[in-house]
Amino acid sequence: MALWNDGEVMRWVGFPEGLGYDAGDVAAWWRAVSADPDCHHFVVRDGSGSFCGEVFYRVERPARRAALDVKLCSPAQGLGVATKALGRLIELVFADEPEVDAVWVEPSAANAAARRLYERCGLRPRPRPADLPPGDSYWERRRA
Repeated sequence: MALWNDGEVMRWVGFPEGLGYDAGDVAAWWRAVSADPDCHHFVVRDGSGSFCGEVFYRVERPARRAALDVKLCSPAQGLGVATKALGRLIELVFADEPEVDAVWVEPSAANAAARRLYERCGLRPRPRPADLPPGDSYWERRRA
């Protein structure tokens, strides 16, 4: 809840004041995610077990791809945690989702740190698929 209410973290996904979620909002979100077999959420912790953030993926079956998301608390940023967590998430998607041919993200043009992270994890800018609504960008990594 603290992560989602942090405007510094959430500004990159369009919420510069944070989401303003309370425990009830988080519980409702968790029920919805848990009920959807195509959504997968994971907590990211550092080597000592401290909470650092989250990673998430959503399988888009007709398109044979999975949308990725990563968010880290400000103190965990810039330490290599995101690279390790997102890299492991991508490995997990390709290992557990044989029907997924690609993973993708849509980083803001202003978020240079996210773009460097995605490059380190093998994602590259690609033409945006026609089935997606208009967006700022489309970066993809193919299974092959």
